[in-house]
Amino acid sequence: MKLVALMFLVACGGSTPAPVTPEVTAPIEPAKPPPDTGGFRLVAPATLEYTPVDPKQPNGPALAPVSGGVGGGGSYFLRLPAGYKPGLHTHTADYHAVVVSGTPRHWLAGGELKAKPLGPGSYWFQPGKLPHGDECVGSESCILFFILSAPFDSIPAPTAKPGKADNYLLVARADVTFAPMDPAKPDGPKLGIVSGDPKTGPVAFLIEIPPGGTAGLHTHTSEYHAIVVAGAPVHWLPHEPDEGQPVTPGTYWFQPGGYVHGDRCTGSTPCVTFGMMAKPLDAKPAD
Repeated sequence: MKLVALMFLVACGGSTPAPVTPEVTAPIEPAKPPPDTGGFRLVAPATLEYTPVDPKQPNGPALAPVSGGVGGGGSYFLRLPAGYKPGLHTHTADYHAVVVSGTPRHWLAGGELKAKPLGPGSYWFQPGKLPHGDECVGSESCILFFILSAPFDSIPAPTAKPGKADNYLLVARADVTFAPMDPAKPDGPKLGIVSGDPKTGPVAFLIEIPPGGTAGLHTHTSEYHAIVVAGAPVHWLPHEPDEGQPVTPGTYWFQPGGYVHGDRCTGSTPCVTFGMMAKPLDAKPAD
């Protein structure tokens, strides 16, 4: 029967139909799992969500939390409106503070007359329960970054007398002394210790990278908090294309210990970053 049908097609001028080749599709590759970054976080200033410290003062001080911490503490940005001066007060928790922008003043009870305006990169350690005052001078708001050992609170103490300073410390940015991180490269990245012992931790510090400079891929034993104070640095992870993108002053990141990352400075001015480590300050080149 098949032969007869074929002869009929030929006789009618037809042609033998071409065999049908089944369509072959490439197997779908499973999606690659996201890289393990150990909980790394980078927060741009434009993404911060500020909430008034006192709901009755919507234009007053405002907080923007960025990470939790041990014992109920954490890290926060605090925004003070221009001209704000709350009077003497205390906090339950100890805290570390760095000036991000604006021109604040900070003093202990009895020391207001000697308190000087502080520029970005200035640092202080404020012991809990120790009366102190703050003021945001100038025409722009003041942005501070806090690392607290317990939840944030503010308790008015208008009649407080000068207390024992304990381990209170204030270091103006202009007073920070920098030294090359590698003595063989005096024009490379520089380190300025502002608090603590870099051999044991905890330690607070400023790192300055010259324009075009790079720290290369490396790791640290300790996790750390970082705030960009000046310049257009890049903090990047190995999986990021083009070695990451520049960020602006006020950018925050949390870098877990033991995870590879790199740092470099773009633009035409030095890049300055504040860092806070709980453990010794070290840097190990990545393999």
